[in-house]
Amino acid sequence: MTCAKPLLVPLKRLFKWGTMRRIGTRYPAACVRRYGARAKMRFGCGGLFRAFFFLLTPPLVHAVDASYLIPQIVFVGDRAALVVPLGPADTNFQPKTIEPPETSDDVVLHTIALERRGDNVRLVLEFTAYKPGDIAFPAIQVPGFSDFTGLKVTIASILDPSSMTLSAPVAPIPAPGTAGLIYGSVTVLILFLIFGIGMRLFWTNRFINMRKSLLRRCLIIRMKLFIAKLRKQSEKNDGTALDLLSSEFRRFLTCVMGIDCLAMSAAEFAGLEQGTRLAAMFRRWDTLRFNVERVSRSEITGALDDVYAYVNNLNKTA
Repeated sequence: MTCAKPLLVPLKRLFKWGTMRRIGTRYPAACVRRYGARAKMRFGCGGLFRAFFFLLTPPLVHAVDASYLIPQIVFVGDRAALVVPLGPADTNFQPKTIEPPETSDDVVLHTIALERRGDNVRLVLEFTAYKPGDIAFPAIQVPGFSDFTGLKVTIASILDPSSMTLSAPVAPIPAPGTAGLIYGSVTVLILFLIFGIGMRLFWTNRFINMRKSLLRRCLIIRMKLFIAKLRKQSEKNDGTALDLLSSEFRRFLTCVMGIDCLAMSAAEFAGLEQGTRLAAMFRRWDTLRFNVERVSRSEITGALDDVYAYVNNLNKTA
């Protein structure tokens, strides 16, 4: 894309009418006849000053090679903008809108504006193209600048695969409240697990205690039934009643206390719960069993009453 060069007519006139003598140019004869020899010096100095002034002043019109599109890829039917940078802005610059020229059916110019962006001036052309390929704009006249010609853009087509650039897939948008639902579910699950573990420990200990208490009650009931059965046998004055009572009571204590009481002597019971009472009971029974030829009925009944009282006391504390 190219643009008309700045007007160099004033600069050419300066070099034509006011250059220094040593460059080898001549002054106009009309000036010499009218102003005399001093005109040569006047025109020479003025031309030199004006030449340096124009050379040091930056041009207002920039090459349109620096122009760019917004967006960078324009498709048929899309509204886009062509931006042409024009260089530094004057202190008295005022933004203005220019009437768009007539265009063909391939492109429609909506607005043409001179605007200031920072310290620079730029020309903005908003257009819509209706034909793919290269599309040239008509000459655009801007007051204070030379005509802009040769402006053209390239329009892409969605039917041409080479013109299409697909963006990366967009991440799925979660439904409103999804994060709250997820975090809430995780929190409820953690609380449920903590509650379940606590309840399991609680009910496990409770179940173990209930199981022990139930087993103890069953043993007590069984021992009471044995005592009642042994009372009926003692009425026949059977001498084996104390032997049976001692053996059964030892098995009962083994189950209740969790230690082996079958082979313990009377003195060893003194270290257990209510050991003094148990030691006295087993010592008296051993005396009757091994030192008395015939055990009286009253002594057997007294031994059964002692065991029943001990078992009944355990039933109250169970």
